[in-house]
Amino acid sequence: MGTPDWIDEAKSRTRRERRADVPVPEAPPLLDRERRDLLRRWVRQDALRRTRDALIKDAGATGIERAEALCAQLLDEGWIIRCEQLTGGAWQWHALIWRDLPRLQALLDVAGPGRRAETRQALLDQVQAWLKTWRARAAEPDPDLLDELEQAVAQLTDDRTLPPDRLARRLDLLQALAAWRDAGESGTRRDFALRAAGGTKALSAADWRWLESGFDLERLRIARFALMAWLAGDVALRWHGGQTLPLSHLHCIGLPLTDLIRVHAAEAPRRWWLIENRASFERQAREPAPGTALLWMPGRPPLAWREAVRHLLRLAPAPAWISADADPSGVDIACSVGEIWQSRGLAWEPHRMGVAEWAATDQTWPLNAHDHRLLDRLLDRPGLPDGLRPLCEAMRAEGRKAEQEAWI
Repeated sequence: MGTPDWIDEAKSRTRRERRADVPVPEAPPLLDRERRDLLRRWVRQDALRRTRDALIKDAGATGIERAEALCAQLLDEGWIIRCEQLTGGAWQWHALIWRDLPRLQALLDVAGPGRRAETRQALLDQVQAWLKTWRARAAEPDPDLLDELEQAVAQLTDDRTLPPDRLARRLDLLQALAAWRDAGESGTRRDFALRAAGGTKALSAADWRWLESGFDLERLRIARFALMAWLAGDVALRWHGGQTLPLSHLHCIGLPLTDLIRVHAAEAPRRWWLIENRASFERQAREPAPGTALLWMPGRPPLAWREAVRHLLRLAPAPAWISADADPSGVDIACSVGEIWQSRGLAWEPHRMGVAEWAATDQTWPLNAHDHRLLDRLLDRPGLPDGLRPLCEAMRAEGRKAEQEAWI
């Protein structure tokens, strides 16, 4: 390419604006990797005018010659107007003006702040519409997941530093979590990564840290390792081949659900006692009452855990005590797990999670908006056990909840 003809517009006796007498190019500049990376940094801002000092700063201490050469090429090809000042008898440039910044950004696949803001808002609008639709069509609402999703969307909305590509990825993960839960899936983190992103290692450590910060992954049946059931007390399990495991000799034991499903026979206890809080379960497992088998209830239990418990009840039917936190979610969990016993024609009752325990504790944790919504649904439920209705009414009246570890 020969030297172009120049169009110089005088601004004063010592200042001028120079551009090549050519139209703005249709194709991007032909650049080596280092100059292309520098140009992409230069066009990330939407400002049409950039000072030489700012551009040199973007180039770094060792990139001054590269910046000067890139500026000269952009001037020759017609991408910029160069602002120059006569100093010591020579024209020195001190700023440039982009002739068509949006076109250059598009050719370099760089989104400026304006376009990034538009993309970001479009993504947030899209996920808000999805969340509204998901909430309305959920056949069996999961209030805990809904609360987590709403908080995650609010956090992403407030975080204006997140680039659009990372925002889109995290919004995709929210929808993948909901789809996983709706499909009744359960498995390891690799299973979820395969479902959500197409590969067992497709989610980065940063993705997992973000998911862990806002979601109870174990409750959503996304386990680091094999899903387990924790048992203790007066029950013995037998597998094909005659192997028998009497739990009364142990403090407690964790069995993979896949192994528990293979149990062939079991000696039925007089009662099952399901405890939500892990510390409370282990405390009660040290000296269980004769004839009582204990089972740790992992929050909102996953489908695989429920199926394993159904299998146990077929082999060892017995009524149940269910002990969950004295909070709206605990009441909902107790009712949900109690349905497993009801489906087998077995009795269950809430145990040590009533008004007496709630009133005696010093805990004064306030109910949040999710708790109030859930309480309204629970109190409208015709089958709410008599032992739990007074607790729900008391929580709503005083606006507080408590955790069972304080008394079990």
